[in-house]
Amino acid sequence: MSLPPEIILAILEPEYYTVLGSPNYSLLSTCALVCSTWSGPAQSLLFRNVKKLRASNTPIFNVAIDPSTPRGRMLGSCVRTLDIHVGRSVNDSCSPQDFVRLLRGCPRLYELVLSTYGIHEFSEEALIELREGGGSLKALSLMYCGVQSPVIFQLLGVWPQIQFLKIGTEIVASPPRSFHLAGSSISVASGAPVQLYDLVLLRTPSPEVLAWLLASSTESLRIVELREMPGGAARNILANHTTRLRSLRLLHYSMDSAALLRECTELEEFMVYHVPTVVPLAPDLPQSIKHFGFRNPIYNYRDTLSPILEAVSRLPRLRTLTCDQNAVQLSDFSQLQSVCDDRGVEVVVSEVPFWVVGRFRLWDFIDCMVLMICTTQQFEDPVVARRFPRRRSVSNFGLMA
Repeated sequence: MSLPPEIILAILEPEYYTVLGSPNYSLLSTCALVCSTWSGPAQSLLFRNVKKLRASNTPIFNVAIDPSTPRGRMLGSCVRTLDIHVGRSVNDSCSPQDFVRLLRGCPRLYELVLSTYGIHEFSEEALIELREGGGSLKALSLMYCGVQSPVIFQLLGVWPQIQFLKIGTEIVASPPRSFHLAGSSISVASGAPVQLYDLVLLRTPSPEVLAWLLASSTESLRIVELREMPGGAARNILANHTTRLRSLRLLHYSMDSAALLRECTELEEFMVYHVPTVVPLAPDLPQSIKHFGFRNPIYNYRDTLSPILEAVSRLPRLRTLTCDQNAVQLSDFSQLQSVCDDRGVEVVVSEVPFWVVGRFRLWDFIDCMVLMICTTQQFEDPVVARRFPRRRSVSNFGLMA
C-alpha cells in the first residue's frame, strides 16, 4: 500500500538536517529515487535550500522549476533559500537576467544569499523586476560586492520587507539620496526603509552606512553579530538600539566589547568566539542573560575556564551554557559542569560552529579575520527567536512559509 504524501513528509522531515545542521541532500536524493510516490515529497525538501547556483548549473535548475509545467511550478514554490553568484562571466556567475528569471520562478523565496562579481550596480530595468520577483523575501545575505558598489542600497530600497540582514563584505560607498524606477523616484535619503530584526556584519561599515542601515530599526532590532568591534562613532549609533537587544554575538572580547555589553541591559544571549582572559568578562555581563556561548578555538587556545566559572556565578537567570570539545578537555571543566548542575544550567557541548567557514588556506589561521570573512553559511534559521539558543530546525519551516 502506498503512503500519502503527508505521511512521507512526516517520515523525511526529521532526517532533513545532518548532525552538523546542513540539509541531508544525499539522503533526500536517494529517497527521491525510491518510487514516484516518494519522489514528490523528497524533491520538495531537496529544493527548500538551493546552494551554489552558478551559470554552469542554472539551465538545469531553470528546467526543473519551469513555471509552464505543474511539476516545475510545484518545485519552484518549494524553494525557500537560494545561494547564487550574479555577475558578468566572473566566478561562474549567473547573468542579472538569469537572476531575475530565477526569482520569478521561486515565488515563495524567503532567504537570498547573494554575491555579485563584475557588476557595479543593477540597472533600472533589473531593479523593477527584482522588486516584483523578490516580494516574499525576508532574509538577505550580501556576501560579496565591489567596495564602491551601491548594490546593498539598491536591494534594500526595493525590498523594504527585509528583516534579517547579513553583510559579508566591505562597503565604502556612500548611501544615495534616491534612485529612479520606471520614471518615479524612490527616496532613501533618510535611511534604509527596512525594519531589521537581525543584523550580522562581517566587516563594520562606515558610520554613515551603519546609520543608514539602522535608520528605521530602532524599535525592531533584537540581534546583532559583529566580527569587528566598531569605533566610537559606530558605537554611538548602536547605542540607540542596545537597550532593546536580545542577543549579541562578538568575535573578540576587549575593552570596547565590554563597554558595548554594559549597554545591553535586556540581553538574553551573549556569545563570544574565544575564552576571554585579558579583559575581565563577568563584571560587564547583564544579569538578564539566559544563554551564554563561547568557543576555545585551537588558534587562540586558553588553558583555563576561570573567566567562564566567574561569569556563570554572576548570571542568576542563566539556563544554557554552550561550549566546544576544546573546553571539555580542560581540567577545570568538571568544576564548571558541577557548578552548572547545582544551578540547573544545561551544558551543551557542540561542535557546530557559531560561524561556519568555507575553504581556506593554512596560513589564514594567522589572521582570524581572514578566516571569518570566508563565512558562507550560518547554522541558524532567520526567524524571530522564541528563545535562545536559536537553531536550525524543521519546526521553523512554518515560519519561513
